[in-house]
Amino acid sequence: MAEPLKNRLHDYEAGWLTLLLKMGVAGEKDLQDAQNRVAQAAIDETNQKREQRRSKRRKREG
Repeated sequence: MAEPLKNRLHDYEAGWLTLLLKMGVAGEKDLQDAQNRVAQAAIDETNQKREQRRSKRRKREG
């Protein structure tokens, strides 16, 4: 059976940064930096997968 589709780029649950902030575990700047790192990692992964697909297509065409 296929895995349900997600409209999120990563596996983190919504609200996890807010929870850490409210608990006093991390400051807002730290959490923003963490969110940016997670987002950039997701972008990098998407770009890598895209490039792999393009590479396979080029090999088939060439």
